[in-house]
Amino acid sequence: MFIILAIAVSFCLLILYAFVIEPNRFVIARYQIERQFAPHKNSFKMVQISDLHLKQFNSRAQHIAEQVNKLNPNVVLFTGDSIDKVEQLDGFERFLSLLHKQTAKYAIMGNWEYWAGVDLKRLTEIYATYNCRLLVNESVIHNYGKDSILITGLDDLVSQPDLIKSLEGFPPQPNHLLLAHSPAYRDSLSDNELAKITQYKPQYMLSGHTHGGQLSLFGFAPIRPNGSGRYVSGWYRDGAIALYVSRGLGVSVLPLRMGAVPEITYFEWFLNPA
Repeated sequence: MFIILAIAVSFCLLILYAFVIEPNRFVIARYQIERQFAPHKNSFKMVQISDLHLKQFNSRAQHIAEQVNKLNPNVVLFTGDSIDKVEQLDGFERFLSLLHKQTAKYAIMGNWEYWAGVDLKRLTEIYATYNCRLLVNESVIHNYGKDSILITGLDDLVSQPDLIKSLEGFPPQPNHLLLAHSPAYRDSLSDNELAKITQYKPQYMLSGHTHGGQLSLFGFAPIRPNGSGRYVSGWYRDGAIALYVSRGLGVSVLPLRMGAVPEITYFEWFLNPA
């Protein structure tokens, strides 16, 4: 009887943790990259916010914004799936309003923005109000002191990601960052795109989408959304571009997480000298 009771209590606690505790937690994952250039100057600080899936503005969303501001990044990067429905845009705008306006921000589309039928013009305007540029198969040069970073934002796989178009008019740069919501894009590059990768040599690609599986058993995530490919979370350095896959901050479909704690990702990038 005692054993049955213990199993029942453990099961209830597990359910409580998966549906209430872990989804509402978040950690700050910190990484230093290109440290061999550390003597050159201070690092370029980036915060990645992915898969926010902001259902409503609440105290957790406020706490996330406060933590981002405390990190004092040079840029904030939104890598898609910020909302699930059009009616959530007002709450997301309130979230954006809490971030330091002087901090440059860049965003890309995720699959849920498309599935929700978000008006691209309205979303672009909302981002722009808070010093954020939405990149849809576009690139931008972000200047940082005497250095610069080429940031390329690709469309999501549910639409038409186009690396060739994204780089039109931009020469290769010593520091180049790709943003692509779905990590499987990395393994679906055409021959022409691979030629561009060889030419431009982007150092890093930031993605999300997977939520770390939401349910992860000792690093194994049995269920991941289409577009995840072979990726779950963390660093993948086996290809032409080093890839980081964020576990993201929200949930979709099932409101649970276990073994895939939500994260804000903070990078210190010691840039290649010009």
